[in-house]
Amino acid sequence: MNISPDSFITPDQILADVLTETEDYDFREFTKGWYISQMQQCLEKLSFNTFMKTIDDDFAFPSDTNSMTLPANTFNLKAIFVYNGTIGNPTDSEIVNWKRGASRKNTNAFFANNKASHNEDPYYAFATLSDGNEAVQLWAAIDNGVITFSDQCATYEFVHLRYNGTLTAIGETPFVPQFFRQTVKLFCALEYYRRMRKRHPRTFRVLFQDTYNELYAPFTGEWAQALKLSKSMDSKARKDMNEYLSKMNY
Repeated sequence: MNISPDSFITPDQILADVLTETEDYDFREFTKGWYISQMQQCLEKLSFNTFMKTIDDDFAFPSDTNSMTLPANTFNLKAIFVYNGTIGNPTDSEIVNWKRGASRKNTNAFFANNKASHNEDPYYAFATLSDGNEAVQLWAAIDNGVITFSDQCATYEFVHLRYNGTLTAIGETPFVPQFFRQTVKLFCALEYYRRMRKRHPRTFRVLFQDTYNELYAPFTGEWAQALKLSKSMDSKARKDMNEYLSKMNY
């Protein structure tokens, strides 16, 4: 499900809900910074659970090293393209595939199970096109947050990455998607009760358990509802998909 950039809830709005829930109006128990940190942790957790935020970024190809570091807050790389033209405006583009077991530390050589020089290898077949020529090897490998590219990728000027990122970067002010409002509020309240339960077990044990159930109950809890909403298709996308499938000749 997509959401307008103008439909995000500010941290102060979430904070007003949370402080009403916990009755910590003057921050006697925890600072405002602590509450903001809980909001950020909740959004990070939702990001990892929902893969909701997809980012498309363009970069100049790193021809000096044939390698680049993944952008900050990346946790799931979805696609890599190389292209010519101007940045963000390709005149021609090619997809770059992941090569298993490949790595390199400089532009002169790389390690891989299957290389073009293995044409006599009894275990790995030499990749060729139908006319017998060597296949174009546009590949990339990822190791410890660094993408390394094949030599053939360096014939292109730019790299386009599509990846999942967190809803809020570390240190940034967390703005909350509208349909996550109740989830973030309950998450913050739960963390409050979790800590207060250690100080005053009799008072906060029941509050902690009730809030936990409200947040994490299977199917009906706010967390489950947030996951369901984030993964649902927009009506437009669902209508077009149904129209497409209805015209297939099964």
